Amino acid sequence: MIACRKLGFGVVVAVAIAGVLACPSPAAGQSAPARAPLDRVVSFPAPVGEERLDVGRGALGAWHRIRKLATAASLLHVTAHPDDEHSGMLTLASRGWGARTALLSLNRGEAGANAIGPELFDALGLIRTRELVLAGRYYGLDDLYFTTAVDYGYSKSVDEAFRSWDRETVLEDMVRVIRLNRPLVVVSRFHGSARDGHGHHHAAGLLTPEAVTAAADPARFPDQITREGLRPWRVLRTFRGGVRGGEPFHVEVDATGDSPWLGDSYQRWASRGLALQRSQTAGRVRTGGGRYLYERRDREGAAEGSDGEAGASFFAGLDVSLGGLPALLGEEATAETASRLAELQRMIDGAAAEFDFRAPARSVPGLVRGLELLRSAIAALEAAPETRFHLSIKERQFEYAILAASGVNIAAELEGTPGSSVLVPGQTATVRVSVTTPVPGDIAISAVRLADRGGTLAHAADVGRGEGGFTAELQLRAPAPGRDGATAEAAAPYFGRDGLARNQYEVSDSTDLHLPWRGSALSATVELVVEGGSVAHTVPVTASVPRLPYGSVTRTVEILPALSVSVEPAVRIVPVDDAGAASGGPDADASGPDVGASGTVEVRVRIDANAGPLAAETRLELPEGWTATPAAVRHDFRDSGETADASFAVTPPPGWRGAVEIRAVARAGGADDTAEYGTGYRTIEHRDLRLARLWRPARATVRSVPVARMDGARIGYVMGVGDEVPAGIEALGATVELLDEAGLAALAPGADAVAAGERRFDAIVIGTRAYAVREDLLEHNQRLLEYARGGGHLVVLYQTQEYVPSAMAPYPASLPRGAEEVSEEDAPVRLLRPDHPLMTTPNRITETDFDGWVEQRGSKFFAEWDPAYTPLVETHDQGQAPQEGVWLTAPVGEGRYTYLALALHRQLPYGVPGAYRILSNVLTPRGRGAAMPRDPGGPR
Repeated sequence: MIACRKLGFGVVVAVAIAGVLACPSPAAGQSAPARAPLDRVVSFPAPVGEERLDVGRGALGAWHRIRKLATAASLLHVTAHPDDEHSGMLTLASRGWGARTALLSLNRGEAGANAIGPELFDALGLIRTRELVLAGRYYGLDDLYFTTAVDYGYSKSVDEAFRSWDRETVLEDMVRVIRLNRPLVVVSRFHGSARDGHGHHHAAGLLTPEAVTAAADPARFPDQITREGLRPWRVLRTFRGGVRGGEPFHVEVDATGDSPWLGDSYQRWASRGLALQRSQTAGRVRTGGGRYLYERRDREGAAEGSDGEAGASFFAGLDVSLGGLPALLGEEATAETASRLAELQRMIDGAAAEFDFRAPARSVPGLVRGLELLRSAIAALEAAPETRFHLSIKERQFEYAILAASGVNIAAELEGTPGSSVLVPGQTATVRVSVTTPVPGDIAISAVRLADRGGTLAHAADVGRGEGGFTAELQLRAPAPGRDGATAEAAAPYFGRDGLARNQYEVSDSTDLHLPWRGSALSATVELVVEGGSVAHTVPVTASVPRLPYGSVTRTVEILPALSVSVEPAVRIVPVDDAGAASGGPDADASGPDVGASGTVEVRVRIDANAGPLAAETRLELPEGWTATPAAVRHDFRDSGETADASFAVTPPPGWRGAVEIRAVARAGGADDTAEYGTGYRTIEHRDLRLARLWRPARATVRSVPVARMDGARIGYVMGVGDEVPAGIEALGATVELLDEAGLAALAPGADAVAAGERRFDAIVIGTRAYAVREDLLEHNQRLLEYARGGGHLVVLYQTQEYVPSAMAPYPASLPRGAEEVSEEDAPVRLLRPDHPLMTTPNRITETDFDGWVEQRGSKFFAEWDPAYTPLVETHDQGQAPQEGVWLTAPVGEGRYTYLALALHRQLPYGVPGAYRILSNVLTPRGRGAAMPRDPGGPR
């Protein structure tokens, strides 16, 4: 032990990062033994660098931590998706009442829309997970959990939800979270009735009380008890939300009051956090609200409810003081232990009452004495496991409070790899662990250790005084590098699925099961002695990475394979049909040319180097009879961070039809030690969000699609929130030009363009939700209509309420805020005008073109329209009225306008044949003067 009376000191540990993944944590299924349950309580991801909020720093941060010590109150809030949460209630509970707060979301919102980029499905789930963590920092969450259920899209009924999800599996996950977190109160966001609207919401409301009951029953999910070391847990009270004004309720939580510590009301502060879930909110702050009604639903509470009181608490009538814990939990404590707990409560209350915002460190001696008193109380509670559990949580909160009040800051920073936060197995690196505090006093370091997820890598056993502080160096011999498979598996999320048809994630490693993401690849633990009391704190190892023009960002260090190999896009379609052939679905046979115009399909491989220098050779593994040119591509990477692209022209055998899988493999190393890499990641980076990587095997599916090509067609595309529709158009042979503000402004007025013969585009497509995010589109909307009148085809994909067709379309129509959608991807489809030119030329569209769709049919349908429009198809979910506003078209002058609300943007990336055939019909050039006849329609 070394006493340090300086204002700051540092410890440097130089380590060779051993093949961390050469001996990873054993892969385990969901039911495998998990680590100590307490490791997933008070485990909200620690902020790094710029993620820290001002209210979490300095005196305000210390005050919040001390407030948490004064009560044993705890609650778990259950929702269905990220951004469902009652944000104001959570913020008031945590930052106002000091309760331990946890949030459980049944899924990660994979099937939502994306207002900030092109990512959908699992990539969007990673984004929304990070957005919810960002929002949770505002709420003051102590824990955030997810089940393994996947958001498969909007569900109009709970019956559909339970057909798509395995109800028992979701329930098992919820029970595990309750047994892990052991909250006194569970609060459902939803009512558990049809009023919840979304089938997932209804399911969350129904399953919450069922999970509470099952968590207390040792006969339910017994493996959690016998194999995972959990214990049954009886929640004291259960409440449900969704109670409407004028209905009976038990508790009204009013979050509209101002907080002197936040400088705002709890609700407005919470709304700032909620608005940061930008993929769904587009950054809009939701104003108003802040009063939440809840009905009690546990056995002791009257199911019918009664009029409650504004400001009432979920914990009214419960003794949630530390001294009241044993009786509250149905356990007994000795008189001596009861006395210690009562004294501890007095000490905490005194620390809060005497807290000095100008000198928070004055609280440290009292907090240290309280921690030692708490530990003595825990040691005397061997026969009271529940009280021990809750007091052990309080012990961790005490350590947080002591560090916050003393101003201690612990950081572990990677050195020697400038601008990078990535290491590869076998690489030698230096980690600088620094501990600083503005408060002089008797502070000492008793131990510093560096660990990966598998265990301790290095100890700083000898700490010597150096210039400017204390240093210690420890060298390790790096073992043989890990191989791609093990490295990638340990670096990827602990959850994944092998296709969109699966509505539940598989778990590769249960260590971090239900948490937002895996624990840090590298972490540093410092054991301190503060005012004579021992405090341990663990921080992730981080690195500073440039992100110009915003300066630099702090990232947690990752251990990645030396090479990442990925294939984009994951699905390649090969047009193999001539005009007029009918679709037969994904596996249909068809006549016509073998493979488009050139007889080949391009497969693009991206190789990212995380180490260098490194020579790599990339090849494709092809089915029998297929060939690739070139046979291999060699790259010599000089340094880490370099990327390379390899393009292969792949030719199938004559007459091929169907679907095949092509794998890309990169080999690197010497003649005697060659490593093979066949896995890669897609980096997902958005401002304010922690970096994410979507891992996939380096493979692509090549699928033949009976569809007419569009060689020579010129398409303009106005990108909205981002999608892969332009790539789908290009796959049909057309040329796509993305139109920015200058491109829209350069569109010649329709009449002038016709006169000069200068129409640049055969069609212009307005991407999904473009009117919601493109102000320049509103400015130049008239130019687009003139383009259509002059002989072009203006195609508008689905829009939200920002698009007002009465003012922005050529003829009146209605697109209400709650516009209809069809969420069942296999909903029946009826062709209303099977002989319409858009249904027959160049491909004949039939009902089979709607086979094999993913997630949904479409969204945001017109509700009413002028007789000039012709509806082409009708579809509907179970129990829904027929919807004909999904695909409408109308002649406009010499051209055409089409509103196409089918979910093409979700189908094209996955090679759904019918989506390509519809796209081909809509965008194929028809020549000036080929306006289609006005079909009889009528308002709807």
